[in-house]
Amino acid sequence: MKPGGAWVRAVLVAAVLLAGGCGFHLRSWDLERSVASAYVAASPRHDLAEPMRRALRQAGIDAAGSRTDASLVIDLQDHRQERRSASVSGQARAAEYEMIYAVLYRVSDGAGNELVAPQWIERQRVYRIDRDNLVGSSEEQSLLLREMRDDIVQQILRTLSAVAARAESAG
Repeated sequence: MKPGGAWVRAVLVAAVLLAGGCGFHLRSWDLERSVASAYVAASPRHDLAEPMRRALRQAGIDAAGSRTDASLVIDLQDHRQERRSASVSGQARAAEYEMIYAVLYRVSDGAGNELVAPQWIERQRVYRIDRDNLVGSSEEQSLLLREMRDDIVQQILRTLSAVAARAESAG
């Protein structure tokens, strides 16, 4: 052990304890204080419904059994997914694709009062096609689609946070 090694270790331990004691924590949504429960209304085929429910649970919000039991209702009204060529190779084949994923949603309270008017959220990503590794390109497409869905869920949570803050300051 080097001379002064115990001193360095003590400083590191103190820094960790101070960081924990000052209220430092990883970023998350503090919705559980202002939103008692939420209901996600979506068609059974809507592929954002389950990630949205999971994110709400992780934010500490209880899932309501129906619209009327919820303090917030997130209506996932529509979604669309597109893929189109973004560039072509010298052999006139697609070299890159652009993926677009968009969701139309609105937020209301349990009584049906609109808190957030219907609006679209859209994410776009471009990825290269590797003709020598089509399986890898397909996996990249799946990964990008999951990332776009996660981005949209996070955007909706930010909106819910703003709505909850507005309701707290008004009430």
